[in-house]
Amino acid sequence: MIEYTGYIKKIRFYSESSNYIVALIEVEQEDKLITMNGYMNNFNDYDKYLFIGDYEIHPKYGKQFKLNEYRIVLAKESDEIVKYLSSPLFKGIGKKLAQQIVDSLGEDCLSKIKADKHSLDFVIGMTEKRRDTIYDTLTNSDYDQEVMQFFMGHGISLKNLGLIQGFYQEKTLDVLQNNPYQLIEDIDGIGFKTADDLALKIGGSLDNPNRIKAAIVYCIKQYGFNTGSTYCLIDEIVNMFSKIIYNIDESVFYDYLEELIDEELVIKEDERYYYHEMYEAERNIAKYLKARINRPEELFDENEVNRLLKNYEKKQGITYALKQKEALNYFLKSSVMILTGGPGTGKTTIVQALLKIYSTLYPEDRIGLVAPTGRAAKRLTELTGISACTIHRLLKWDLHSNTFAMNKNNPLDIDVLIIDEFSMVDCLLLSKLFEAGRKINKILFIGDYHQLPSVAPGNVLQDLMEAGVKTIELDEIFRQAKDSGIIQLAHHIISNEIEDMEIFNQFRDINFFSCINYDVIKNVKTIVKKALDEGYDANDIQVLVPMYQGIAGIDALNDALQDIFNPKDEFIESYKIGRIEYRVGDKILQLKNRPDDDVFNGDIGILVEICKKDNFEYLQDTLIVDFDGNLVEYTSQNFNTITHAYCMSIHKSQGNEFKIVIMAVLTDYYIMLRRNLLYTAITRAKQSLFILGNYNAFMQGLNNYQDSRRKTTLKTRFESDEELNVYDFME
Repeated sequence: MIEYTGYIKKIRFYSESSNYIVALIEVEQEDKLITMNGYMNNFNDYDKYLFIGDYEIHPKYGKQFKLNEYRIVLAKESDEIVKYLSSPLFKGIGKKLAQQIVDSLGEDCLSKIKADKHSLDFVIGMTEKRRDTIYDTLTNSDYDQEVMQFFMGHGISLKNLGLIQGFYQEKTLDVLQNNPYQLIEDIDGIGFKTADDLALKIGGSLDNPNRIKAAIVYCIKQYGFNTGSTYCLIDEIVNMFSKIIYNIDESVFYDYLEELIDEELVIKEDERYYYHEMYEAERNIAKYLKARINRPEELFDENEVNRLLKNYEKKQGITYALKQKEALNYFLKSSVMILTGGPGTGKTTIVQALLKIYSTLYPEDRIGLVAPTGRAAKRLTELTGISACTIHRLLKWDLHSNTFAMNKNNPLDIDVLIIDEFSMVDCLLLSKLFEAGRKINKILFIGDYHQLPSVAPGNVLQDLMEAGVKTIELDEIFRQAKDSGIIQLAHHIISNEIEDMEIFNQFRDINFFSCINYDVIKNVKTIVKKALDEGYDANDIQVLVPMYQGIAGIDALNDALQDIFNPKDEFIESYKIGRIEYRVGDKILQLKNRPDDDVFNGDIGILVEICKKDNFEYLQDTLIVDFDGNLVEYTSQNFNTITHAYCMSIHKSQGNEFKIVIMAVLTDYYIMLRRNLLYTAITRAKQSLFILGNYNAFMQGLNNYQDSRRKTTLKTRFESDEELNVYDFME
């Protein structure tokens, strides 16, 4: 760690919600200003600080000093003390009085004042009010230092310090010492384990009421993320609770559960238990859409639309089907619509026409195009010619505070919203989007409900369709798509028309190879080598598997495939992180959203450089990954957010397409095998599909229609008689 002593000279960026700062600092050890980033609160231009941290190289912004710890340093020299005491920090204390204080009390005057404020009583020109101002300002700094020392002593990061102190202000120490479990509810990103570890470190008891209540809330939330459900039943809570809290009487559990219900942290509806945010999210979505569904239909010039459509058909050399035209007309007259359909049914082509015609009719309207992933947004941009982005980017998500800048108080300034790959959108995210969307007049959801639902809780697309949101399903496979066995297989799955293995012999672009789990890697390697010999590359070929562990799991396949796509070579730089060895040229998968660097969960890039620590340009070992021209840097703090992408999970592949897909289907994966999982994997392939494994496992997956653990009540919210308030939707 490097230590600097000096002052903050200029603020380049500061987030009040997270206390994240980028600033220029002037330090004694350097003769130039240094760019620093990190987390600070209650800072100013006048205090002198000890900055502790290390350098990092940001691919966009260059060399920066990353702050890990800081503390206020009391001025020692007389000139410095006079300058400090006459600063705006000490209201009513001018330079003359500051000099009098130094002359009377000496250069250790600040320590004397903190020890006894009455030492100021002997200074010429001092009043009681001025004395108290000086003392209060100095001792407030002491409080900040006390909080800082508490954090550092208990292993809490500066990032969390900024979030916590920014939220609690002067109550920070009280909350930390008396109820650390409050952090779970108030601070995004702090979970039960972090709060529990802190509470037990500072002497908390195992039967602390706050601990038990926090554990109950954790179980309800965690069950939702484990199963995709928006609520759980009492037996499910008890089962999870018993695994993390031991030796607690059942009656105590129920007493505290009732308290949580009274406090409205947990909502009980019939026999269902919701975490309050999930309950509110379902209600918000239903309320928002019910208000729009009930709006009168909009009028438009049908003759003009028909003329524009005919011109567009002629220009593109296509003829739209009746259902596609129905989709266009309904979009123009309605406030909310779902467009769904399997591959090859023309969703993209009608959306292209729809956007062209709408923009011609209403050139002043602002259109927002979004998708859940970066890859899906990029493809949407390429298909429509209109710039699209992720939902997180549209809402201006702040990674540091896990909050959205666009919200009900700062709404989106768009008239029309189009959401692609809507099956991937979860309940909480859609609620946040609607909170910021009160100015939106028209919404189009585009998605294939046969695909996997969101990873996070909710089954939104299916629920909205069943709730009665107007849905147009395109089901006609167009001529150019009929030549694709992959598309035909997908529709056979939709229609439940697969009875035996003979179906795979009908299609030139699909191959099914029966093999046991021990032979999967060998067969995958054979297919990949042949594809490479034919001129395909790593970006064209994707291996998909449902699970990470096992003989034919994602980890084992990535290890084997790396040696084919990017074999070990003395001239290729490599770097080992845990069990994984990364090599320059590796195909890399992003595992978490990093909006500041414009890279998102599921994005695929190439490792282009490994920079070893040299204590000059690179003060940490650094990996640089190229995501389609966007260079992103990784150090030890975020190595865990990437992995190899030669083989990935089917969930992670959603929103992407590849020329060649190789998927393994084994009885080893029985827990994961479901119809929508297999369908999603199959529809990732554009040219060729290879299925390896067991035919019985494949059929077992096809016959497993839904994940019975995913429980939601969104569609029933549309049936309730809850009163709508028009003021909720006014601009």
